[in-house]
Amino acid sequence: MQTKDIKAISARLKELRTFSDFTTAQVAEKLAIDEGEYISYENGEKEIPINLIYKFASIMDTEPTYVLQGFLPSKDVVNVVYDGKGLSVKRYEGYTFSSLAGDFKNKTMNPMLVTIDPTDEPELVVHGGQEFNFVLEGELRVIVDNREYFLRAGDSIYFDPSFPHAQLAMGGKPARFLTVINE
Repeated sequence: MQTKDIKAISARLKELRTFSDFTTAQVAEKLAIDEGEYISYENGEKEIPINLIYKFASIMDTEPTYVLQGFLPSKDVVNVVYDGKGLSVKRYEGYTFSSLAGDFKNKTMNPMLVTIDPTDEPELVVHGGQEFNFVLEGELRVIVDNREYFLRAGDSIYFDPSFPHAQLAMGGKPARFLTVINE
């Protein structure tokens, strides 16, 4: 994410926390992280991982879209995304995703188009729910609980994301995949 995006997300973290009358220690405990780490996210010193944004939004009883973009979803019957141009977020250099239901209220799943550059080395992450990845282009290495799975266009994987996991592009080319997360 760009610095201005990190600062805006950090401001929303603080706004939501203070509005909800939580201390930084209480939020850190609910996120299962160190208070100093949470404070670094809230101060914009460090980018908050996407799994913690979703967990934070759940704790604050709001939509992840609000934390990421600063507005609440407005659709409650249909949300159409044309040409894969959903709400786009650049997590860090080499990793972008486009939310395909970002403007839909009360989502029970989060479908996203993800593009990973072959130079990206993502950290292993964990989150609740279940996750499905379907490779659209390129080759993808998926690590789940210290096991590796090698996927090509047309292949898919469904897994429990409470185990440490990551996706990496292979073959020197970007990989693009659809991911659906149910939390």
